[in-house]
Amino acid sequence: MIRNYFKIAWRNLLRYRLNSTLTITGLALGLACGLLIILHVKEELRYDKGFAKADRIYRINSENIGEKSRRWAATSPILGIEMKQAIPAIQTVVRFHRPYPDRVFSYTPAGHEPRQFEEKKGFYADSTAVDVFDLPFVKGDRRTALKQQNAIVLTEAMAKKYFGNDEPLGKLIQDDLDKRPLTVTGVVSDFPFPTHLQFDYLISMTTYADKESLTNRGWSGFYNYVLLNSQVSRSDVEQRIPEFMVKFYEAKGENRNEILATRKTHLQPITEIHLHSKLEKEMGPNGDILYVYVFSVAALFILLVASVNFINMATAQAFNRMKEVGVRKVLGARKEQLLKQFLGESFLLTLTASVVALLVFWVAIPFYNEFTAKNLHFSQLVTPSNGLIMLLLAGLISLVAGLYPAWFISGFEPVTSLKGNRSPVSSVTLVRKGLIVFQFAVSVFMIFSTIVVYRQMRFFQNKKLGFDQEQVVAVKLYGREMHEKRNTIENELLKNPAITDVALISVLPGDRFSTDMITPVGKAGDASQMRFMWADEHTLPVLKIGLKTGRNFVRKTNNAHFPIILNEAAVKALKLTEPIGQKLVSYGDTGEVVGVVNDFHFASLHTAVEPLVVVQYPDQANYFLLKIHGDKLPETVQFARSTLSRLSPESLFSYTFLDEKLARLYDSEQRVGHVLNVFAVFAIFISCLGLFSLSAYAAQLRTKEVGIRKVLGATVSGVVILLSKDFLRLVVIATLLASPLAWWAMGQWLNGFAYAIEMEWWMLALTGVLTVAVAVLTISFQSIKAALMNPVKSLKSE
Repeated sequence: MIRNYFKIAWRNLLRYRLNSTLTITGLALGLACGLLIILHVKEELRYDKGFAKADRIYRINSENIGEKSRRWAATSPILGIEMKQAIPAIQTVVRFHRPYPDRVFSYTPAGHEPRQFEEKKGFYADSTAVDVFDLPFVKGDRRTALKQQNAIVLTEAMAKKYFGNDEPLGKLIQDDLDKRPLTVTGVVSDFPFPTHLQFDYLISMTTYADKESLTNRGWSGFYNYVLLNSQVSRSDVEQRIPEFMVKFYEAKGENRNEILATRKTHLQPITEIHLHSKLEKEMGPNGDILYVYVFSVAALFILLVASVNFINMATAQAFNRMKEVGVRKVLGARKEQLLKQFLGESFLLTLTASVVALLVFWVAIPFYNEFTAKNLHFSQLVTPSNGLIMLLLAGLISLVAGLYPAWFISGFEPVTSLKGNRSPVSSVTLVRKGLIVFQFAVSVFMIFSTIVVYRQMRFFQNKKLGFDQEQVVAVKLYGREMHEKRNTIENELLKNPAITDVALISVLPGDRFSTDMITPVGKAGDASQMRFMWADEHTLPVLKIGLKTGRNFVRKTNNAHFPIILNEAAVKALKLTEPIGQKLVSYGDTGEVVGVVNDFHFASLHTAVEPLVVVQYPDQANYFLLKIHGDKLPETVQFARSTLSRLSPESLFSYTFLDEKLARLYDSEQRVGHVLNVFAVFAIFISCLGLFSLSAYAAQLRTKEVGIRKVLGATVSGVVILLSKDFLRLVVIATLLASPLAWWAMGQWLNGFAYAIEMEWWMLALTGVLTVAVAVLTISFQSIKAALMNPVKSLKSE
C-alpha cells in the first residue's frame, strides 16, 4: 500500500509539472535561506562556549558612575590579583594586555633578507592563560611556554608566515620597536570554535617592560579574567566585591563613600561577551544579540512564506483531483487513508525540495560569507545535530504545510467530487486569501526594512562629519627613529607637490580616543571626564576642522602651559563662559585654552559627539596625516613609502586611507542591509510563485466566463482587470496591515543610533507601490494570456 501511495504521488508530481516545480522551488528557496540563517545564528551563539571551563570563566568589568557613566572591559593591571587574594572563591586570574602601538616583528633566515611584518592581533599574557583557556598547543611545552622571559607563543598561521616549513621552536623573532629578541616557545592551533579571544601571538607577561605600571590602580589597561572554584556561584563572589573595592581604592587615596557611590565592578560570563557587550575598550568588535533576533525572525518569516505558498498551491490543485478522491471513496477508501496519502505526497515534495535546498545552500555559501563576513562551510551542515535539524525541519514543514490541504482534499463528498464541481466559492477560499495576505504582509515588512536600512547607511555615508576625510592618508609612526626624524620626514614629504600639508596626530578619527579627568583651575567641582587627542599645528588645517573662537596652535610657543583646544561639547561640560585663556589641569599638568572648534564626529555616528580636548604635544603622535591633492594617490603613496624607507630604513611603512577607515565603522550594519536585501527578494519571489500559480488556476476556472464576456464585447484590458482585481485587493490589504508593524519595528532599530534618519510617509508609499507592481507583473502574465485566448476555444473547454 505504501509503495502504491508513492507511485501515485510521483505520477501526480509529473502530471502537474508547473505546479510541482513552483512548489518545490518555493520550498527549496525557503529551506536554503532557513539553513543559512540557522547556521549563522548557531555560529553566533557558539562564541566562547567551547572552553572546557566556560561556565566558570568571568571577565572583570568596571563602571565609573558620574554625570556620564562609563563601563570598561579593561581594568587595572593589579585588580584581578588583589581580588584573588581577598576572595578565596577565585581560583585563578589571567591577565591580557594589548601592546601599544602595534608591534613590528622581523625574522632573518640564514643567508636571506629580514622578513618584517606589522602585527595587530596579540597580547602580553599570564602563564595561567594556558590552563584556564585550554590553549591548543601543537608544539612546545604548555607548562613553561609562557613562564619564560622574552618568550612568544605563535599561532600556526603566524609560524608559517615567518618560518615556512622550518621548525619554529627556539627561533628568535625580533621586536623592532623595543629592540628585543623573543624566543618562540610554543605554537597553538586555532580554537575549534568561535571566540572573542582572537590573537596571532602571546608574549609572556614577565617580558612586559613597564613594571611600575603593573601596580597602577587607576589605569584601565589590562583585561582581567577570573576562574571561579567549582563549588561557588557568581553571586557569592559579587556579594564580596563592594567591600573589596573600598579597600582597593582606599589605597589610592579615595574615601569609602566616594568609592561606593562612583565605582562598580561586575563579573561578566565569558559566554556573554560576544553578543551582549559593547563596553569601553573592548578586545575587539563584538556581535549584537539584536541581529541574531533579526536573522532568526527573517528565517522564520521566509519559512512561513514558503509553507504558506505550499498550502495555497496545494489547495488550488486539490480541485483537479476531486474525481480521483470521489472514485477512491466510492471504492471504500477511508478519510484517514486519504489523509495519509496526501500527507505522504506533501512529505515527498518537501523531501525533493530539501535536496534542491542543499544544492542552493552549497552554491550560496560563498556569497553569504562575503555578505556577512562569516566563514561558514558546507561541511558544517553535515553533522548529526544539523542532520536532525534538517529532518525535523522538513518533517515539520511537510506536516504544517500539508496537513490543511490533505484534510481539505480528503474531506470532499463523493457525489460532489464525481460531479467535478470546482466552484471558486468554497470554504477554503477565505483561508487561501488570508494566507496570501500573510505572505505579502511579510514581503511588505521586509521591503520597508530594506529601504530604511539603505537610507540609514546612505545617511552615514553622506552626513557631514565636521572635518574633511577625503584625500587624507594616515601613515603610522613606527619606532624611535621615525619619531626622532619626524621633522625631517615631514620636510621631505612636502617636496612632493601632490602633498599639500603634513600633520601629526595621536589617534585617528574612528579609533578609540583615550579618556581622563580634566579640571578648570580653581573649580574642582566642575571636573569632567573627556576624550583626549594630541596633535600639532597642522592637524586642524589638514582635516579642515573649523575654529569657532580663539586661534589654532602655532609651531613655536612661549606658553608656560600646554596649549589646548576644546570642542563645543567640552566647553559646555566644563561650564566655561569665557573659555579662551582658561587654565585646565589634567595628567598632572596645566594647560591653557587657546581655541574652541566646532563639534565634529571623531567617533562613529552610533554615539553623540563627546567632549574633546586637543593638546599640542606632537611627541605623543602616532600618525602622519598627509593631505594629497590631485588624482595621483598611488604614486604619492609610493613616494611616501620610498621617502620613509630612505630616511628611516628600519621602520615599517604602514598606511590607511582615512575615508575607507571611517566607512568600516558601519560594516555590521552594511552586512545586515545586504542580507536583508537578499532575503526580501527571496520572500517576495516565493510569494509571487504562489500568486502566479493561483492566478493561473483562477484563470482556468473562469475560462468559459472569459469566452462569454469576449463574445459580448469585453476588451482585453477589461478582462485583465477582472481577473486581477481580487488578488490586487489582497496585496493592498497586506500592505495596510504590515505598514504599522514595519514602521514601529524600524523605529525601534533607529533608536539605537545617536544620529538617525526620519522615517517618512513616502517610504511606506514606495514599499506599497513596489509590492503592488511586482504582484501586477506576476498576475498579468496569466490574466493577459486568458484575455487573449480565442473565445471559441474558451467556450469549447471543459
